[in-house]
Amino acid sequence: MKKSVFLTALFIILSSSAYSQVDFKKGSVSDVLAMAKEQKKLVMVDVMTDWCKWCIELDNKVYAKKDVYEFANANQINYKIDAEKGEGIDFAKKYKIAGFPSILFLDGEGNEIDRIYGYVPAKDFLEMMKDYNKGVNTFTYLKSEVEKNPTDIDASLKLADKYLMYSENDKAKELLKKIIDMDGSNASGKTDDAKFRLISFSEKDEKINELKAFIKDNPASDQLKDANITLAETYFYEMNDLENSEQVFKNLLSNYPGDEFVNSSYGTFMNQRAMGLADKGTGEEDYKKGLSFIKTALDYVSGSVNEGSSYYIQSKLYYNLKDYSKANESIDKAIKIFDRKLYREQKDKIEKQLSEM
Repeated sequence: MKKSVFLTALFIILSSSAYSQVDFKKGSVSDVLAMAKEQKKLVMVDVMTDWCKWCIELDNKVYAKKDVYEFANANQINYKIDAEKGEGIDFAKKYKIAGFPSILFLDGEGNEIDRIYGYVPAKDFLEMMKDYNKGVNTFTYLKSEVEKNPTDIDASLKLADKYLMYSENDKAKELLKKIIDMDGSNASGKTDDAKFRLISFSEKDEKINELKAFIKDNPASDQLKDANITLAETYFYEMNDLENSEQVFKNLLSNYPGDEFVNSSYGTFMNQRAMGLADKGTGEEDYKKGLSFIKTALDYVSGSVNEGSSYYIQSKLYYNLKDYSKANESIDKAIKIFDRKLYREQKDKIEKQLSEM
């Protein structure tokens, strides 16, 4: 009993407020699991790295929300672990972490209840947290629901998403095709979702045609925005088709003004174009063109961690133009947003030039 009281007191002392308002505990994994077991709570483990920009976005835009941190602090034990440091290395291997951030929900024995992969907006994140704490809509729960009722389309789609998250693609495809077969008329409003998810398995040439067909055939789909974002990104990143990518983005910006995900995608698109000129440009004209791209990007990524990327690229462009003072101002802005090794290396490079002037 004394040991239990001491453990609880230790965690109160070591609890961290460094990440917004979520009370992330300090200590070892075994300590955190012991605390969860004692209090009969789940552990939410945010598996991150110090270079993961979406981990920073999660801190700033999700954990900072009052309804999120109040629920997290009241109902579960919260913990952060760096997948590339200390016991985080073995932890990431044990739980087969494939990308960051990965947010695991464990019981006191360390058994995985479910996970959230990648950046999820605060509203959806909160809903998933509540579900997992209730044991609802978890991987195990959904498998049981589909086994009991194979015609449950809603549960089948949610289970397919779980299979996709865990990279069990064959099982996901089987379920998605089954949904389409069961509800060809889309009476459930889920068949279009299933069709859109299946497109992700297509080769890039087929993907373009399938996305265009989906957009044309499903004008009222709740997946329409995501389908257009995917089309724009596929044109640019997979097909190197700048003209068509720009046209789709133009339509997106017009149809979804101020949308967080449209802005993020377009801002990243402009950042990438500027980065290409920073790395492979051949002279002043290219570097100045890159700076104009960054100016546009900043209009769409302001207030997000991608703003740091914009300032880093801007710094590289100014450096190429030998304007080291402006390069230094830009990299300082980037570091203020996201203090990472890559940005520090750019800072050192600039300061070396300034010291030799």
